[in-house]
Amino acid sequence: MKILIVEDDKDTLTLVHHFLQETDFKVVTCRRGDEALDMVIKEQPDLAIIDGLLPGIHGFELSKIIKEDKSLKKNPKVLIMSSVYKGLKYKSEAITKYKADDYIIKPINKSELLKKVNKLLK
Repeated sequence: MKILIVEDDKDTLTLVHHFLQETDFKVVTCRRGDEALDMVIKEQPDLAIIDGLLPGIHGFELSKIIKEDKSLKKNPKVLIMSSVYKGLKYKSEAITKYKADDYIIKPINKSELLKKVNKLLK
């Protein structure tokens, strides 16, 4: 299984990457929303973990684009992570309006992240 992490904050990207390296998943990364579209096409990840606020393309909008793109060979599951948009309202909006499969609040807790990743990739 392959996971794409899209995160512009270097420290958060490093942390999430480190958490996932302890698993059997192959992990690829990028730091901009517009780069992520190319990475999804090239890498065909099973899961995209996307920061809610990104340069290039907003993370929430990126989720919707990825989920609705009929030209993709496969549409990955999407997990949105955010420190700005907290609460049930934003989780609900991420899932209904932006087609994300799940939502996690920063700072990222390792056990919560791995639980969500494993659930999404069952």
